This record gives sequence, structure tokens and C-alpha cells, in this order.
Amino acid sequence: MSFAYKKLEKSNGKLDIKIKNNKLLKLLQKGSLKALLPNFHENLLQLMLINTAGGITSGDDFYSKIDLDNSNICVSTQAAEKIYSGFGDPAQVNININISDNGNLFWLPKELILFNNCNLKRKFNINLSKDSNLFLCENIVFGRTSMKEELNSGFFSDFWKIYYDNKLIHSEALNTSNFNKEVLKNKSILNKNCAIATIILVGKKFLNIGDELSKFMTKNNYTISEYSAWDEKLIIRCISKDSYNLKFAINKILSYFFENSQIPRIWNI
Repeated sequence: MSFAYKKLEKSNGKLDIKIKNNKLLKLLQKGSLKALLPNFHENLLQLMLINTAGGITSGDDFYSKIDLDNSNICVSTQAAEKIYSGFGDPAQVNININISDNGNLFWLPKELILFNNCNLKRKFNINLSKDSNLFLCENIVFGRTSMKEELNSGFFSDFWKIYYDNKLIHSEALNTSNFNKEVLKNKSILNKNCAIATIILVGKKFLNIGDELSKFMTKNNYTISEYSAWDEKLIIRCISKDSYNLKFAINKILSYFFENSQIPRIWNI
């Protein structure tokens, strides 16, 4: 007896966006990647990224390019990005961002959820001119905690590069060929936690913030956050028992950086 297997369907998407003087000059969207500019009547342009495929799995290919010129903008996603179980070649996600001429970017995507047996390779490159500013917040959840799922295995490679005034000032990599729940529970890694956030600040707008940031760090039985500054950047790390408590900690930090604690609506909807 013989069986004929159909080629598995894969998702592809491309975004090419250019914003200058807070006005949209270019919006190219292909496949399952889309973008919206909702009008929230706030003093901050807000861009929502949407994956109509509903998630990412093996073999998917997504590419995004965003150019910001003299613009003040917050970018988020419509929902958490779910990295589903898959086999074969890993999904590819490539993000390239250029910020120039007094541009300010708040990069606040909702959480990346790694399902058991996930399969993803992501590359993230950001270039800032010396007069521009970046507030980047990425949070990752290891397993669907609301479903009592433990991440027993999977592949996840995440590689970031940030350039400031044409100089590489930050490089970060998370790379594992195979998850192991016992390793993840190790005290030197997740220590039985399952949600992490990394916040990176670059540029004078965010670095000249005074000395009260420590008051906005969270330290309790569910979440711990700390920060340090060097080489023209400030980095905040958070680790939490679940995404629910992690978001509380992130909101507390965001309230310090936004005037009158008015966190962009695009992040909280």
C-alpha cells in the first residue's frame, strides 16, 4: 500500500513600511503580514502589526522592514505571537528597523509564546542615528502556562543586533538545539519560571531619565526585575512565574517612561 503526501502549506509574509514626519509614505504588505495605523487620538503614532496566519510554525517565512525618519511611534502586535509545534526546517523571522533624524521608537510587541516542540529562527537588526532613540521590550513565554503545558522540547534561535551611530553597541543571542525542561528549571537559567522580558533603551531621550527607575522595579514571589547601564544603553531584565505577572512588571516600568503614566493603548488592548 502506498500513500501520497501533499506538500505542507506554509505561511509567508512581507512588510516594508516607511514613515517620515509622522506620516506614512510607504506600506507594502504581502502574504499574511499586515499593518494598521489605528487612530487612538493620542500624541503618539501607533502601528499595529498583524499575522493573519494566526501563528508561526516550521517552514514559515516572514520578513519585516520599518524605516522611521523624524517620527515618534509605538509599534505593537495585534496579539501574542504563537510559535506552534512543527517539524522540518525552522520558521524564519527577519526584522530590520532603521531609525533616523530624531526618530523615537517604542517597540512593544505582545508576548512570544513558545509551544512545546516549537521550531523558530529569528533575526532582529536595528540601526539608530545618533540623534534617535529606542525603547525595545521583548517578552517570551516558555510554554502555554494557562493550559498547564510544560516546554519539554523544541528549537528556538534568537539573534539581535543594535547599531547606534553605525557602531554595534548590543548583540544578544538565545540559541538552543533542543529544549530540556530539566535544564530550563535550573537555577542558572529559568529557575522554575516560564516568562522573561528584556527591555533595551538607547538614546539620550531615554537615558537621561533621572535616578528613580529603581523604584519601578518589581521584586516579589512572582517576578523579579533589575537594570544596569553601560556603553550608551540601559538594559532591564525581568523573570516571572507566568506572563500575567510579567505584564504587571512591564506596565510598572512603562509608566515611568511615559508622561503621566499614559501607556500607549496599542500595548494594552
